[in-house]
Amino acid sequence: MSTPSEAPAIGPTLPVTARGQRTRSKLVKAARSEFERNGYLDTNIQDIARRAKVAYGMFYTYFTSKEEVFGEVVAEVRDQQRTISAAEPWRGDDPASRIARANAGYLRAYRECATIMAVIEQVATFSPRLAETRRDARRYWVSRSEAAIARWKADGIVSADVDPYYAASALGSMVDRSAYVWFVLGEPFEERAAVEQLTLLYCGALGITPVLAAPPRAQTPRSRR
Repeated sequence: MSTPSEAPAIGPTLPVTARGQRTRSKLVKAARSEFERNGYLDTNIQDIARRAKVAYGMFYTYFTSKEEVFGEVVAEVRDQQRTISAAEPWRGDDPASRIARANAGYLRAYRECATIMAVIEQVATFSPRLAETRRDARRYWVSRSEAAIARWKADGIVSADVDPYYAASALGSMVDRSAYVWFVLGEPFEERAAVEQLTLLYCGALGITPVLAAPPRAQTPRSRR
């Protein structure tokens, strides 16, 4: 019998039955709840198994470690954020409207996942494997912006001196870090104004004249915690 201090020698297997898929899904869901509640370092496999209502040893049927199930949680969050962002209403097809939509969608997606994002940001500082997972999630957003900036550059909307990759990386960092400061650190802000100002700064850096449409979801100001 395995104990909390020793993992079985048998590695994880991907479930082939509906019941196995449900059990694995329950473990990932339970893991996310425990990570959100206790943070990464203070969560253990016993906690996850208990919340999922499965035997402790069953965890190792599907995962080799806490780090591995956390990677699954990160992948789930990545997909959730992309879905939320993609659902953001369109405001127009001009570059400024597209930038405003992207900023509004990103902030909304970060807000919905803020609790687990705080844990992800922490874990990326000490786990090389999960740091790469975090970078991979970021690359998705940067590559989308890079492609858009490259198109605008080819159309003469953005200066020929602008490098699409570095512009997308730097401006994406502005939006991403702002989301972290507002939603995780709790610095007060108002989401509608935040989208407008991020878009003004983004457009200004690229030399694009902003024609902003107000985001449809105005948020109440956040107070200091």
